[in-house]
Amino acid sequence: MTRYLKTDILFPLSLILLTILAFIFDTPSNVIHGFGIILTSPSVLVTDYLRIGGLGASLFNVSTILLMTYVLIKLLKLNMTGPIFAGLLTIAGFAFFGKNILNVLPIYVGIFLNAKFQKVEFKSLIIVLLFATGIAPIVSYLIFGTGWAFYLSIPAGILIGLLSGFLLPIMSVHMLRFHKGYNLYNIGFTMGILSLLYSAILRGVFKLDLFTHDSSTSEAYHLELLIMTTILSLLFIVLGFIKKPTALKDYPVILKSSGKLVSDFMRDGGPEIAMINVGIMGLISLLFTLVLNLPLNGPLISGVLTVMGFAAFGKHPKNSIPVMLGATIWLLITRATGYPVSTGLAIGVLFVTAVAPIAGRHGFFFGLIAGFVHVLLTPITYPFQGGFDLYNNGFAAGFVAAILIPIFDFIRKDKVTEE
Repeated sequence: MTRYLKTDILFPLSLILLTILAFIFDTPSNVIHGFGIILTSPSVLVTDYLRIGGLGASLFNVSTILLMTYVLIKLLKLNMTGPIFAGLLTIAGFAFFGKNILNVLPIYVGIFLNAKFQKVEFKSLIIVLLFATGIAPIVSYLIFGTGWAFYLSIPAGILIGLLSGFLLPIMSVHMLRFHKGYNLYNIGFTMGILSLLYSAILRGVFKLDLFTHDSSTSEAYHLELLIMTTILSLLFIVLGFIKKPTALKDYPVILKSSGKLVSDFMRDGGPEIAMINVGIMGLISLLFTLVLNLPLNGPLISGVLTVMGFAAFGKHPKNSIPVMLGATIWLLITRATGYPVSTGLAIGVLFVTAVAPIAGRHGFFFGLIAGFVHVLLTPITYPFQGGFDLYNNGFAAGFVAAILIPIFDFIRKDKVTEE
Protein backbone atom coordinates (compact mmCIF):
# COMPACT_ATOMS: atom_id res chain seq x y z
CA MET A 1 0.00 0.00 0.00
CA THR A 2 2.81 2.42 0.78
CA ARG A 3 3.78 2.61 -2.86
CA TYR A 4 0.57 4.57 -3.42
CA LEU A 5 1.57 7.09 -0.77
CA LYS A 6 4.60 8.40 -2.61
CA THR A 7 4.79 12.07 -3.48
CA ASP A 8 5.03 11.18 -7.18
CA ILE A 9 1.42 9.99 -7.00
CA LEU A 10 -0.02 12.11 -4.20
CA PHE A 11 0.99 15.46 -5.60
CA PRO A 12 -0.54 15.02 -9.09
CA LEU A 13 -3.68 13.63 -7.45
CA SER A 14 -3.84 16.70 -5.21
CA LEU A 15 -3.59 18.99 -8.25
CA ILE A 16 -6.40 17.12 -9.99
CA LEU A 17 -8.53 17.33 -6.83
CA LEU A 18 -7.90 21.07 -6.51
CA THR A 19 -9.00 21.63 -10.08
CA ILE A 20 -12.13 19.55 -9.60
CA LEU A 21 -12.99 21.42 -6.38
CA ALA A 22 -12.54 24.74 -8.18
CA PHE A 23 -15.34 23.84 -10.60
CA ILE A 24 -17.48 22.29 -7.88
CA PHE A 25 -17.46 25.48 -5.82
CA ASP A 26 -18.26 27.70 -8.81
CA THR A 27 -19.42 27.60 -12.41
CA PRO A 28 -16.81 27.29 -15.19
CA SER A 29 -17.59 30.79 -16.47
CA ASN A 30 -17.17 32.30 -12.99
CA VAL A 31 -13.93 30.39 -12.41
CA ILE A 32 -12.41 31.61 -15.67
CA HIS A 33 -13.67 35.16 -15.14
CA GLY A 34 -12.33 35.23 -11.57
CA PHE A 35 -9.02 33.76 -12.68
CA GLY A 36 -8.70 36.57 -15.22
CA ILE A 37 -9.29 39.13 -12.47
CA ILE A 38 -6.60 37.46 -10.35
CA LEU A 39 -4.07 37.49 -13.20
CA THR A 40 -4.64 41.19 -13.91
CA SER A 41 -4.65 42.33 -10.29
CA PRO A 42 -1.73 44.48 -8.98
CA SER A 43 -1.51 41.77 -6.25
CA VAL A 44 0.35 43.86 -3.65
CA LEU A 45 -0.15 43.28 0.07
CA VAL A 46 -2.90 42.69 0.95
CA THR A 47 -4.86 41.45 -2.09
CA ASP A 48 -7.21 38.67 -1.10
CA TYR A 49 -7.86 36.60 -4.22
CA LEU A 50 -10.87 35.06 -2.49
CA ARG A 51 -12.47 38.51 -2.43
CA ILE A 52 -11.65 39.59 -5.96
CA GLY A 53 -11.91 36.22 -7.73
CA GLY A 54 -13.90 33.87 -5.52
CA LEU A 55 -13.08 30.45 -4.08
CA GLY A 56 -13.27 28.53 -7.36
CA ALA A 57 -10.90 30.89 -9.17
CA SER A 58 -8.52 30.96 -6.20
CA LEU A 59 -8.32 27.16 -6.07
CA PHE A 60 -7.75 27.10 -9.83
CA ASN A 61 -4.95 29.65 -9.36
CA VAL A 62 -3.39 27.42 -6.70
CA SER A 63 -3.54 24.37 -8.98
CA THR A 64 -2.04 26.15 -12.02
CA ILE A 65 0.93 27.67 -10.24
CA LEU A 66 1.63 24.43 -8.35
CA LEU A 67 1.42 22.44 -11.58
CA MET A 68 3.96 24.70 -13.28
CA THR A 69 6.34 24.46 -10.31
CA TYR A 70 5.88 20.72 -9.85
CA VAL A 71 6.62 20.06 -13.54
CA LEU A 72 9.79 22.13 -13.17
CA ILE A 73 10.88 20.10 -10.13
CA LYS A 74 10.27 16.83 -12.00
CA LEU A 75 12.18 18.06 -15.07
CA LEU A 76 15.12 18.85 -12.80
CA LYS A 77 14.83 15.32 -11.32
CA LEU A 78 14.73 16.57 -7.73
CA ASN A 79 13.55 14.49 -4.79
CA MET A 80 11.18 15.85 -2.17
CA THR A 81 13.04 17.43 0.75
CA GLY A 82 11.95 19.56 3.68
CA PRO A 83 12.86 22.87 1.98
CA ILE A 84 11.17 21.88 -1.29
CA PHE A 85 8.04 20.78 0.54
CA ALA A 86 8.00 24.06 2.48
CA GLY A 87 8.44 25.99 -0.76
CA LEU A 88 5.56 24.21 -2.48
CA LEU A 89 3.08 24.70 0.37
CA THR A 90 4.16 28.33 0.74
CA ILE A 91 3.46 28.87 -2.96
CA ALA A 92 0.08 27.18 -2.51
CA GLY A 93 -0.72 29.42 0.44
CA PHE A 94 0.25 32.67 -1.22
CA ALA A 95 -1.62 31.70 -4.37
CA PHE A 96 -4.61 32.81 -2.28
CA PHE A 97 -3.20 36.32 -2.01
CA GLY A 98 -0.47 37.58 -4.27
CA LYS A 99 1.00 34.87 -6.53
CA ASN A 100 -0.12 33.68 -9.94
CA ILE A 101 1.48 32.10 -12.99
CA LEU A 102 1.82 35.49 -14.67
CA ASN A 103 3.81 37.27 -11.98
CA VAL A 104 6.08 34.39 -10.90
CA LEU A 105 7.27 33.35 -14.36
CA PRO A 106 9.70 36.27 -14.93
CA ILE A 107 11.25 35.56 -11.53
CA TYR A 108 11.79 31.91 -12.43
CA VAL A 109 13.48 32.98 -15.66
CA GLY A 110 15.64 35.50 -13.78
CA ILE A 111 16.91 32.76 -11.46
CA PHE A 112 17.60 30.57 -14.49
CA LEU A 113 19.68 33.40 -15.98
CA ASN A 114 21.58 33.71 -12.70
CA ALA A 115 22.44 30.00 -12.86
CA LYS A 116 23.72 30.44 -16.40
CA PHE A 117 25.76 33.49 -15.42
CA GLN A 118 27.31 31.74 -12.42
CA LYS A 119 27.78 28.54 -14.44
CA VAL A 120 26.02 26.44 -11.80
CA GLU A 121 23.25 23.88 -12.17
CA PHE A 122 19.81 25.46 -12.25
CA LYS A 123 18.53 22.89 -9.77
CA SER A 124 21.05 24.08 -7.18
CA LEU A 125 18.98 27.27 -6.90
CA ILE A 126 15.62 25.54 -6.56
CA ILE A 127 15.10 26.59 -2.93
CA VAL A 128 15.69 30.24 -3.76
CA LEU A 129 13.37 29.86 -6.75
CA LEU A 130 10.51 28.47 -4.66
CA PHE A 131 10.64 31.22 -2.06
CA ALA A 132 11.62 34.07 -4.41
CA THR A 133 8.05 34.10 -5.71
CA GLY A 134 7.23 36.20 -2.67
CA ILE A 135 8.34 39.28 -4.57
CA ALA A 136 5.99 38.51 -7.47
CA PRO A 137 3.68 41.51 -6.77
CA ILE A 138 6.29 43.90 -8.15
CA VAL A 139 5.67 42.36 -11.59
CA SER A 140 1.89 42.66 -11.36
CA TYR A 141 2.02 46.13 -9.88
CA LEU A 142 4.19 47.55 -12.64
CA ILE A 143 2.02 45.99 -15.33
CA PHE A 144 -1.45 46.59 -13.89
CA GLY A 145 -1.13 49.00 -10.96
CA THR A 146 0.80 52.00 -12.20
CA GLY A 147 -1.64 53.27 -14.81
CA TRP A 148 1.15 53.29 -17.38
CA ALA A 149 0.43 52.35 -20.99
CA PHE A 150 0.94 48.63 -21.61
CA TYR A 151 3.80 49.25 -24.06
CA LEU A 152 5.68 50.64 -21.04
CA SER A 153 4.22 48.69 -18.14
CA ILE A 154 4.58 45.18 -19.59
CA PRO A 155 8.32 45.50 -20.40
CA ALA A 156 8.89 47.21 -17.03
CA GLY A 157 7.14 44.40 -15.13
CA ILE A 158 8.96 41.65 -16.99
CA LEU A 159 12.37 43.31 -16.66
CA ILE A 160 12.02 43.97 -12.94
CA GLY A 161 10.89 40.36 -12.45
CA LEU A 162 13.95 39.11 -14.33
CA LEU A 163 16.20 41.42 -12.32
CA SER A 164 14.66 40.30 -9.02
CA GLY A 165 15.12 36.64 -9.88
CA PHE A 166 18.70 37.29 -10.92
CA LEU A 167 19.63 39.21 -7.75
CA LEU A 168 17.93 37.15 -5.04
CA PRO A 169 20.29 34.13 -5.14
CA ILE A 170 23.21 36.53 -4.73
CA MET A 171 21.69 38.58 -1.93
CA SER A 172 20.10 35.79 0.13
CA VAL A 173 23.44 34.23 1.08
CA HIS A 174 24.62 37.50 2.61
CA MET A 175 21.33 38.23 4.38
CA LEU A 176 21.55 34.90 6.21
CA ARG A 177 24.45 36.32 8.20
CA PHE A 178 22.31 39.20 9.41
CA HIS A 179 19.98 37.03 11.50
CA LYS A 180 22.28 33.97 11.81
CA GLY A 181 19.62 31.52 10.65
CA TYR A 182 17.03 32.40 13.29
CA ASN A 183 14.62 33.75 10.67
CA LEU A 184 13.14 30.82 8.76
CA TYR A 185 11.92 33.23 6.05
CA ASN A 186 15.42 34.28 5.01
CA ILE A 187 14.35 34.87 1.40
CA GLY A 188 11.47 36.96 2.74
CA PHE A 189 13.96 39.18 4.53
CA THR A 190 16.09 39.43 1.41
CA MET A 191 13.07 40.37 -0.69
CA GLY A 192 12.15 43.01 1.87
CA ILE A 193 15.52 44.69 1.39
CA LEU A 194 15.16 44.57 -2.39
CA SER A 195 11.55 45.78 -2.19
CA LEU A 196 12.71 48.67 -0.03
CA LEU A 197 14.83 49.82 -2.96
CA TYR A 198 11.98 49.37 -5.45
CA SER A 199 9.59 51.24 -3.17
CA ALA A 200 12.01 54.15 -2.80
CA ILE A 201 12.48 54.44 -6.55
CA LEU A 202 8.77 54.23 -7.39
CA ARG A 203 7.82 56.75 -4.74
CA GLY A 204 10.79 59.09 -5.07
CA VAL A 205 11.43 59.05 -8.82
CA PHE A 206 8.04 58.17 -10.31
CA LYS A 207 5.91 59.77 -7.53
CA LEU A 208 3.62 56.75 -7.27
CA ASP A 209 1.32 56.30 -4.28
CA LEU A 210 1.79 52.66 -3.34
CA PHE A 211 -0.97 52.39 -0.75
CA THR A 212 -4.17 53.22 -2.62
CA HIS A 213 -5.35 49.64 -3.26
CA ASP A 214 -8.27 47.97 -1.51
CA SER A 215 -6.86 45.66 1.16
CA SER A 216 -10.17 44.28 2.42
CA THR A 217 -10.55 40.52 2.75
CA SER A 218 -13.32 37.97 2.33
CA GLU A 219 -14.40 35.64 5.10
CA ALA A 220 -17.25 34.21 3.01
CA TYR A 221 -15.52 30.85 2.56
CA HIS A 222 -14.42 30.27 6.15
CA LEU A 223 -16.27 26.97 6.58
CA GLU A 224 -15.09 25.50 3.26
CA LEU A 225 -11.48 26.46 3.98
CA LEU A 226 -11.69 25.15 7.54
CA ILE A 227 -13.00 21.79 6.37
CA MET A 228 -10.41 21.45 3.58
CA THR A 229 -7.41 22.34 5.76
CA THR A 230 -8.62 20.17 8.64
CA ILE A 231 -8.96 17.18 6.30
CA LEU A 232 -5.56 17.95 4.78
CA SER A 233 -3.92 18.12 8.21
CA LEU A 234 -5.50 14.86 9.35
CA LEU A 235 -4.54 13.22 6.07
CA PHE A 236 -0.87 14.01 6.64
CA ILE A 237 -1.04 12.53 10.13
CA VAL A 238 -2.83 9.37 8.98
CA LEU A 239 -0.46 8.84 6.04
CA GLY A 240 2.53 9.29 8.31
CA PHE A 241 1.30 6.56 10.65
CA ILE A 242 0.32 4.27 7.77
CA LYS A 243 3.84 4.45 6.40
CA LYS A 244 5.41 4.10 9.85
CA PRO A 245 3.11 2.90 12.68
CA THR A 246 5.89 3.44 15.27
CA ALA A 247 6.50 7.01 14.14
CA LEU A 248 5.36 8.63 17.38
CA LYS A 249 8.28 7.28 19.38
CA ASP A 250 10.67 9.00 16.97
CA TYR A 251 8.81 12.33 17.06
CA PRO A 252 11.10 13.76 19.81
CA VAL A 253 13.92 13.77 17.23
CA ILE A 254 12.19 16.75 15.62
CA LEU A 255 11.11 18.36 18.90
CA LYS A 256 14.72 18.49 20.09
CA SER A 257 15.72 20.62 17.11
CA SER A 258 15.84 24.40 17.52
CA GLY A 259 14.59 24.68 13.93
CA LYS A 260 17.39 27.04 12.99
CA LEU A 261 18.25 27.15 9.28
CA VAL A 262 18.83 24.67 7.78
CA SER A 263 16.69 22.06 9.59
CA ASP A 264 15.36 19.52 7.13
CA PHE A 265 12.96 17.34 9.12
CA MET A 266 12.48 14.94 6.21
CA ARG A 267 16.19 14.28 6.40
CA ASP A 268 16.61 14.40 10.18
CA GLY A 269 13.50 12.54 11.30
CA GLY A 270 12.36 10.84 8.11
CA PRO A 271 9.45 11.72 5.79
CA GLU A 272 6.90 9.91 7.97
CA ILE A 273 7.77 11.95 11.08
CA ALA A 274 7.81 15.12 9.01
CA MET A 275 4.35 14.35 7.60
CA ILE A 276 2.93 13.85 11.07
CA ASN A 277 4.50 17.12 12.20
CA VAL A 278 2.98 18.87 9.17
CA GLY A 279 -0.48 17.65 10.14
CA ILE A 280 -0.05 18.55 13.80
CA MET A 281 1.14 22.07 12.97
CA GLY A 282 -1.82 22.48 10.62
CA LEU A 283 -4.25 21.58 13.41
CA ILE A 284 -2.47 23.88 15.88
CA SER A 285 -2.70 26.77 13.41
CA LEU A 286 -6.40 26.18 12.86
CA LEU A 287 -6.96 25.92 16.61
CA PHE A 288 -5.39 29.36 17.14
CA THR A 289 -7.63 30.91 14.47
CA LEU A 290 -10.74 29.33 16.00
CA VAL A 291 -9.95 30.22 19.63
CA LEU A 292 -9.10 33.81 18.65
CA ASN A 293 -12.21 34.02 16.45
CA LEU A 294 -10.25 34.81 13.29
CA PRO A 295 -12.37 33.73 10.28
CA LEU A 296 -10.30 32.20 7.49
CA ASN A 297 -9.66 34.40 4.46
CA GLY A 298 -6.96 34.46 1.76
CA PRO A 299 -4.13 35.75 3.99
CA LEU A 300 -5.02 33.50 6.92
CA ILE A 301 -5.30 30.34 4.85
CA SER A 302 -1.93 31.27 3.40
CA GLY A 303 -0.58 31.43 6.94
CA VAL A 304 -1.95 27.98 7.78
CA LEU A 305 -0.46 26.38 4.66
CA THR A 306 2.89 28.13 5.16
CA VAL A 307 3.13 26.90 8.73
CA MET A 308 2.34 23.39 7.48
CA GLY A 309 5.01 23.67 4.79
CA PHE A 310 7.68 24.79 7.23
CA ALA A 311 6.73 21.95 9.56
CA ALA A 312 9.09 19.97 7.33
CA PHE A 313 11.69 22.73 7.49
CA GLY A 314 12.12 24.06 11.02
CA LYS A 315 8.76 24.47 12.78
CA HIS A 316 7.30 22.17 15.41
CA PRO A 317 4.95 22.64 18.39
CA LYS A 318 7.72 23.17 20.93
CA ASN A 319 9.33 26.12 19.13
CA SER A 320 6.20 27.53 17.46
CA ILE A 321 3.62 27.72 20.25
CA PRO A 322 5.67 30.14 22.42
CA VAL A 323 6.07 32.72 19.64
CA MET A 324 2.43 32.30 18.60
CA LEU A 325 1.36 32.96 22.18
CA GLY A 326 3.58 36.04 22.25
CA ALA A 327 1.79 37.38 19.18
CA THR A 328 -1.56 36.41 20.70
CA ILE A 329 -0.87 38.53 23.80
CA TRP A 330 -0.56 41.66 21.67
CA LEU A 331 -3.67 40.73 19.68
CA LEU A 332 -5.67 40.38 22.92
CA ILE A 333 -4.29 43.68 24.23
CA THR A 334 -5.33 45.34 20.97
CA ARG A 335 -8.87 44.00 21.31
CA ALA A 336 -9.09 44.92 24.99
CA THR A 337 -8.19 48.55 24.26
CA GLY A 338 -10.94 48.80 21.66
CA TYR A 339 -8.78 48.94 18.56
CA PRO A 340 -9.76 46.75 15.58
CA VAL A 341 -7.50 43.80 14.82
CA SER A 342 -5.88 44.45 11.44
CA THR A 343 -5.33 41.77 8.83
CA GLY A 344 -1.60 42.14 9.42
CA LEU A 345 -1.94 41.44 13.13
CA ALA A 346 -4.31 38.52 12.54
CA ILE A 347 -1.98 36.75 10.14
CA GLY A 348 0.97 37.67 12.32
CA VAL A 349 -0.22 35.10 14.87
CA LEU A 350 0.64 32.43 12.27
CA PHE A 351 3.54 34.00 10.38
CA VAL A 352 5.29 34.88 13.64
CA THR A 353 6.54 31.29 13.50
CA ALA A 354 9.29 32.65 11.25
CA VAL A 355 11.18 33.30 14.51
CA ALA A 356 10.33 29.89 16.01
CA PRO A 357 14.05 28.94 16.15
CA ILE A 358 14.54 31.63 18.82
CA ALA A 359 12.19 29.70 21.11
CA GLY A 360 13.83 26.47 19.97
CA ARG A 361 17.20 27.71 21.15
CA HIS A 362 16.35 29.86 24.17
CA GLY A 363 13.13 28.36 25.47
CA PHE A 364 9.51 29.25 26.10
CA PHE A 365 9.84 32.60 27.89
CA PHE A 366 12.27 34.09 25.37
CA GLY A 367 10.12 32.75 22.55
CA LEU A 368 7.16 34.57 24.08
CA ILE A 369 9.13 37.83 24.01
CA ALA A 370 10.24 37.22 20.42
CA GLY A 371 6.64 36.65 19.29
CA PHE A 372 5.46 39.80 21.05
CA VAL A 373 8.24 41.95 19.57
CA HIS A 374 7.65 40.47 16.12
CA VAL A 375 4.03 41.59 15.82
CA LEU A 376 5.02 45.06 17.06
CA LEU A 377 7.54 45.40 14.22
CA THR A 378 5.56 44.00 11.27
CA PRO A 379 3.31 47.07 10.77
CA ILE A 380 6.42 49.25 10.64
CA THR A 381 8.25 47.20 8.02
CA TYR A 382 5.27 47.04 5.66
CA PRO A 383 5.41 50.71 4.49
CA PHE A 384 9.16 50.41 3.92
CA GLN A 385 8.82 47.64 1.35
CA GLY A 386 5.72 49.00 -0.37
CA GLY A 387 3.72 45.77 -0.28
CA PHE A 388 5.94 44.11 -2.89
CA ASP A 389 7.33 41.52 -0.48
CA LEU A 390 4.51 39.11 0.31
CA TYR A 391 6.65 37.74 3.14
CA ASN A 392 6.54 40.95 5.17
CA ASN A 393 6.70 38.83 8.32
CA GLY A 394 9.95 37.39 7.01
CA PHE A 395 11.24 40.93 6.51
CA ALA A 396 10.31 41.85 10.09
CA ALA A 397 11.63 38.55 11.47
CA GLY A 398 15.11 39.34 10.20
CA PHE A 399 15.21 42.46 12.37
CA VAL A 400 13.63 40.66 15.34
CA ALA A 401 16.34 37.99 15.25
CA ALA A 402 19.13 40.53 14.72
CA ILE A 403 17.94 42.56 17.73
CA LEU A 404 17.06 39.79 20.17
CA ILE A 405 19.55 37.00 19.53
CA PRO A 406 22.63 38.96 20.72
CA ILE A 407 20.70 40.03 23.84
CA PHE A 408 19.38 36.55 24.58
CA ASP A 409 22.79 34.99 23.92
CA PHE A 410 24.37 37.46 26.36
CA ILE A 411 21.80 36.74 29.06
CA ARG A 412 22.09 32.97 28.66
CA LYS A 413 25.70 32.68 27.50
CA ASP A 414 26.53 30.00 30.08
CA LYS A 415 23.36 27.98 29.42
CA VAL A 416 23.25 27.45 25.68
CA THR A 417 25.62 26.20 23.06
CA GLU A 418 25.55 26.99 19.36
CA GLU A 419 24.19 24.22 17.14
